[in-house]
Amino acid sequence: MENKASAIAVYYEHPDWFRPLFAELERRSVPHLRLDANCHAYDVRADARGYALLFNRMSASAYLRGHERGIFFTRDFLAHLERTGTRVINGHKAFAIEISKAAQLSLLQS
Repeated sequence: MENKASAIAVYYEHPDWFRPLFAELERRSVPHLRLDANCHAYDVRADARGYALLFNRMSASAYLRGHERGIFFTRDFLAHLERTGTRVINGHKAFAIEISKAAQLSLLQS
């Protein structure tokens, strides 16, 4: 999209699952960026990513499709974005609980 700072970034792992979402965003002319978790990288020295919002849709089941490294990369990427002030849906804390059965059980016991 032209203006990255006003775009919604959609961080995803499984392209087939997101075709309908991307089609609808395009139909409505919503500025958005597609961030494929399978080939994504970021600069830890960067102060900000420039997205208005990042929507995290990395799947905890990514390891079943051979993308286990992406799970841990995503956890750290989300933490980095939050440190730089980027608004994130399904951010670092939520994702850390999603990928850990121990964290889920601990949360349920609290």
